[in-house]
Amino acid sequence: MRTNVSTRTTSRNGRTRRRGQSLVEFALVLPIFLLLIMGVIDAGRLVYMNSTLSNAAREGARTGAVEANWKGQSGGSCGAAAGKKCPADDAALLADIKATADYMNTPFGPVAAAYMRCTADGSVPPAVGTNTTCSPNTHTSQISVRVTQTWSALTPIIGQIIGTQTLQGSSTFVIN
Repeated sequence: MRTNVSTRTTSRNGRTRRRGQSLVEFALVLPIFLLLIMGVIDAGRLVYMNSTLSNAAREGARTGAVEANWKGQSGGSCGAAAGKKCPADDAALLADIKATADYMNTPFGPVAAAYMRCTADGSVPPAVGTNTTCSPNTHTSQISVRVTQTWSALTPIIGQIIGTQTLQGSSTFVIN
C-alpha cells in the first residue's frame, strides 16, 4: 500500500508523522491563548487602577483635612517655605485636593473628577453634583473626598465586551 508522501513521512524508527498537524493546532489555539493573556493583563490594570484611585482619594482627603482648618487665613506662616498651605476658598481647597489626587494617580493620568464634602457625620459625597462648602470647621468636622476615573481595556475585543468602566475611590478624614 502506497501513501501520499506529502501528507505522511516515515521517521527512522518506523513511525509515521503527519506534517502540518501541529501547525494547524497551534494556529487554532494561539488566538484563544493570546486573548486569555491579554484578559489577565487588562484585569491586572483594572485592579491596579482601583487600588491607585483609593490611595489618591485617601491622600486627597488627608490634604483636605490638613488644609481645611487654614482656609481663608493669610499672613503668619501661610505660604512660607516650610509653613502651612492656606487655600483662599473652597475652590482652592478642592483644587489642592485634586492636585494631590492627580499626583497619586500618576500611572493613569489625572483623575476625571474630585468631589469633597465637609460634614459633621462624615457622609460620602455624591459621585456627581456640586461640592459643598467646608466652613465653618471645627475639630469634630469631617471631610470626605471622592475621586473618579474611567478605565477601558487595552484589548479591543475585551473592550467591546466590557465597555468603559467608571471607577471611584473615597475616603473620610477628621479635619485637624
